[in-house]
Amino acid sequence: MIMQIFSVDTIKAPMTRDRYQTRVAKFLDFIKIPGKTLEQKGRYFAKKGKKDTNWVLSNVLKFVYFQRERVDKKEISGATIINYIKSIKLFCEMASRKR
Repeated sequence: MIMQIFSVDTIKAPMTRDRYQTRVAKFLDFIKIPGKTLEQKGRYFAKKGKKDTNWVLSNVLKFVYFQRERVDKKEISGATIINYIKSIKLFCEMASRKR
């Protein structure tokens, strides 16, 4: 699923595609999605998210808040949060189209 979402049709540049996958993987790990592979985690997230959109929003907000704290500590820049949000947003949009 992750590979299908971040395919050549969606994101042409291989480096960009890899970074999007990495960011989504970090998000899924942060919210403790079960699964051994990124594919399994992505499927679980998409399935649960389709049933409960409030759960998705809550987890995205927790992740963004955590990243915001890292900005305050000067561990990352504010632009990094935007990049995480773009990656998560694309993942959610594409997963909802794969119904």
